Amino acid sequence: MPSEPDIERPLSLLLFYAFCRIFFRLFNSIEVKGLDRVPASGPLIIACNHLSNSDPPALTSSLALVRLPNVIAKKELFSVWPIGWFLRRWGGIPVDRARAGGDLGALRGCLGALKKNGCLVIFPEGTRAMGRKLKPKPGVALMAHKSGAPVLAARIFNSDNFSKLGKITIKYGTLRNFEPPADGDLKAAYARFSETLMSDIFSIKEE
Repeated sequence: MPSEPDIERPLSLLLFYAFCRIFFRLFNSIEVKGLDRVPASGPLIIACNHLSNSDPPALTSSLALVRLPNVIAKKELFSVWPIGWFLRRWGGIPVDRARAGGDLGALRGCLGALKKNGCLVIFPEGTRAMGRKLKPKPGVALMAHKSGAPVLAARIFNSDNFSKLGKITIKYGTLRNFEPPADGDLKAAYARFSETLMSDIFSIKEE
C-alpha cells in the first residue's frame, strides 16, 4: 500500500529528491516552469508525457518542493532489491501492465491515496513514447471520475537526451476536471477525456 499522504516520507526519500535536483541541475541544466500551478493540498493527479527513464525522478524531485507524490511504477521494479524496498517505503504503487482488463490492485491503491488527499504522478501513455504517438490509457479518466481529483497536465522536454547531458525542461499546464457524461456512456467519456488530456499536455510549449 502507498504511504499515507499526510505522513512525512522517510528521510531517505527527501535525500534522494535533493540529490536528484542537484544532479539534474548540474548535468542537465533542468528548468521547471509553472510549479506555482500545483495545488499544495487536496487530491491531485499530475499527468505527464513520457520520453525516458529519467522522467520520473526529474518530475517527482522537482514536484517534491511543493508536495510529495505517490508514483505508479511497473511491478517488476518492486522485485529488484533494493529498489523495491525503497519504492514501498517511498509511496510507490506497483502496477501490472500486462494484466488483462487492468490491475485492480493498483487502481485501489491509487484511489486510496487520492481519497486521503494524496498526489499521484501518472504517465498516461503507459510507457516511453520513443518518438511514437501512443494512445493514452483510460485509467487517468477513471481515477479522476472515481476520486473527484483534478488532473494537472505537465510536459517534459528533451529528457530523451538525458544521457547526452541535454537541457531538460518541465512545464506545468492547466487543471482539468472529469465531468460525467449526460448520456451515461462512461467508456466513451473516458476515451474523450484521455484524448483531451493528451492534447492539454502537448499544447504546452517549451517557450
